[in-house]
Amino acid sequence: MILQKILHTAGKFPDKTALQYGRRSYTYAELITEIQTRAGAYQAGISQATVILAQTEALENLLDLLACMALKKAVLFASSQLTSDQIEGLRQREKAYLLEQTWPKSEESIRAEIQPTTLTDRFLGVLTSGTESVPKVIWKDYQSWVTAFPHQSDVFGITADDRLLVLDALSYSANLNSVLHLLWQGGTIVLTSLKSAGSWVQQMQDERITSVFMVPSHYRLWARSGVSLPLLRSLVSAGEKLEKSLAETLLQVSPQALLTEYYGAAELGHISYQQNEEILQHQFSVGKAFPGVRIHIVDQRIRVESPYVSPDYRGINTVFDLGLMDDDRLVLMGRAGRMFNRRGLNIFAEEIENRAKELRFVQEVAVVGLLREDLSHEIYLVFSATYPGQNSVPYTRQLKDHLLQSLPPAKQPRRIFEWRNLPRKDHGKIDYQAIVRTLADEDSPEILALPA
Repeated sequence: MILQKILHTAGKFPDKTALQYGRRSYTYAELITEIQTRAGAYQAGISQATVILAQTEALENLLDLLACMALKKAVLFASSQLTSDQIEGLRQREKAYLLEQTWPKSEESIRAEIQPTTLTDRFLGVLTSGTESVPKVIWKDYQSWVTAFPHQSDVFGITADDRLLVLDALSYSANLNSVLHLLWQGGTIVLTSLKSAGSWVQQMQDERITSVFMVPSHYRLWARSGVSLPLLRSLVSAGEKLEKSLAETLLQVSPQALLTEYYGAAELGHISYQQNEEILQHQFSVGKAFPGVRIHIVDQRIRVESPYVSPDYRGINTVFDLGLMDDDRLVLMGRAGRMFNRRGLNIFAEEIENRAKELRFVQEVAVVGLLREDLSHEIYLVFSATYPGQNSVPYTRQLKDHLLQSLPPAKQPRRIFEWRNLPRKDHGKIDYQAIVRTLADEDSPEILALPA
């Protein structure tokens, strides 16, 4: 399991750096001592089986997670976007202990032994996004993550020699998965923050980073012409579609790297992946099945047979995403919750977005539906643009003309807006709910461009 592997690395390479975050760092030997010391303190004072981690510093939450794992407790990361009422609702519903600050250490602190675990032990709850009600929890057991780790190492090209740069938004389960995987592997984690994005390239050079995990929006913040990072050997992207132009830039920036885009879901784990030239050649695909996964299309719904499915979804094996198989490659037709109805016609947001992305100036695009009283949707498109040069025709007009030529009338957006930046959740994914809220407020000053 995870802690046993960390303990093994600490025995063989005690002085190797395990974690680094700003000026704080832990060798593997120091990390084990910290885990056992915290676990000893929490063992005496926390009787609940579930703990909500709500410290302000990401490294503290990560250390608390490892300490709780040592005690066979399950944890929930309180995202910075959760309200106090949502956290309190979670605490009551899950009968959880709210851990908001580290207990002070003393010389009398007792180091707890790391308790043995099994594949079916639940250790992590992933929170779904929500704005009003208490978020839903998707529970992970060790099977759903640890059985994928050897394949992640092989597919992503990651070894114990790697130094991984990953964002400190650990409530996003893909970031946390990357961290725990590399600690399991015996590598070095370098946590960074979004506010330091302007210095990421320098940080990668100074810290001799060889591997990066980010969502596409965060790769865009540093991957550009003129940047050269020859030490990078593995780049992994997830969470949103990795567009061809960004993939080309990443491969130019790091010509020795293996670039992997993977598709998955919190409920189902890793589903498919594609790499390097495959990403460039198959723009609308999300690749072939991840090792150990079998993909089936049933009534256009994606179903998987996989050991990585979260325990409460075994037997369901779908999150109702829609897709089709092109030879052995999966093509997403629509993500769950992003299919809209217009006068009886089902419209997929991805189809419209993919058409918009055919124009090189479209950097990011989001299609949303505002529900009408008759339960049909008004479709809106919001995009941000790159500015390669002087343009004589407004981008909104160019985009509208392109969609008029490439989509039937029933699938045309009612209005198109150009925004400087699309709103995001703290883990970097586009916040579609924020877009809907903005568009629903007709007097909102955030709508800066004239409608097309």
